[in-house]
Amino acid sequence: MTVTPADRGPQVSAVAGLFLALSTIGIILRCYCRLVVVKAFGLDDWFALVAWVFFTFFCGFAITGVHYGTGQHAAVLPPEDIPIGLKWWWACEPVYVLSNMALKLSISIFLLRLAVTRSSRIIIFVIIGVVELYSAFYFFLFVLQCRPSSYFWTQYTGGTGTCVDPKVTVDATYAYSAISCVADWGLGLMPIVLIWHIQMDMRTKISVAAILSVGAIASTATIIRIPFVKDLANIQDFLYATTDVAIWSTVETGIGIAASAAATLRPLFKAYFGSSRLAGNTSSNNWPRSGNSGYVQNKASGGEEYGLRNNVAPVTGDADERGQAMGGKFESGGWDSQSKLRGGSDDEAEWRSGIMKTSGTTRTEL
Repeated sequence: MTVTPADRGPQVSAVAGLFLALSTIGIILRCYCRLVVVKAFGLDDWFALVAWVFFTFFCGFAITGVHYGTGQHAAVLPPEDIPIGLKWWWACEPVYVLSNMALKLSISIFLLRLAVTRSSRIIIFVIIGVVELYSAFYFFLFVLQCRPSSYFWTQYTGGTGTCVDPKVTVDATYAYSAISCVADWGLGLMPIVLIWHIQMDMRTKISVAAILSVGAIASTATIIRIPFVKDLANIQDFLYATTDVAIWSTVETGIGIAASAAATLRPLFKAYFGSSRLAGNTSSNNWPRSGNSGYVQNKASGGEEYGLRNNVAPVTGDADERGQAMGGKFESGGWDSQSKLRGGSDDEAEWRSGIMKTSGTTRTEL
């Protein structure tokens, strides 16, 4: 039977409900922005959606567990409810890990779109590689820590089986938290480096970098959770002792999903509240796109994709309003990207052997 949520159980339910709502709003806005405004739903968006699905299960399991003793002392719970509460707690952990694995993949793919230098791409690949490999190890460690797995919750009702020393799980969780923090800050600070070399005014650089770096906030919850990790070894009063771990794990993932969604909403805000530009130069006035990813592809760097694409198009308007760009002459509906260092003749044969300068401007809207 279920029990009335008491002690710290309502805190677990409230936090789960709050961050499930926050992440859901973020995902809805992200999907609308990418499908309707930008019309380019990329791989990073798919992984963000997967992360949200796992997080939804996580919150559902956590709230259900509250009705079976999560957040309450074992001494006040009916003995038959303790295994059920532990089962729901156990179910939360795998989907928590899977949600964060998908989330960090989403953020990494998102940043790879901006990374145009080999060094920055290598750094991102190394970070995500280490995170995903250790997360996979941590996932299987938790799922297989007891043999059979059901012994995790039946050991309190006379079940038979074995479990690894709780200290192993605690130490592995410390390592997982440390790696997660380093990854969050590494991926969070990376946009500052990537944006800094793009041609735009300082105010815009700061605002864009701040938006893209907001995901690092999630690591704050991870840091706060670290002192409570030791309570995972408290098998006598597990459902109450691990309340803080449950709460801050919820905050960590919920903020991460919402923050990563916020970093993609700039085109949506511009569509409704105004526009801003991010200008950069390439060696061509063509904008090859990589399928439907919504990003510009840089042929000059070996076909690498870069930049968040909302609406890349030749600048239109009067030439007097636009002025000259890198020696190129603007014309109605576009520009003449070939500025020839030649005489006044328009005869191609006359100037073909001379010097020709090719330039162009790409406008990428974030």
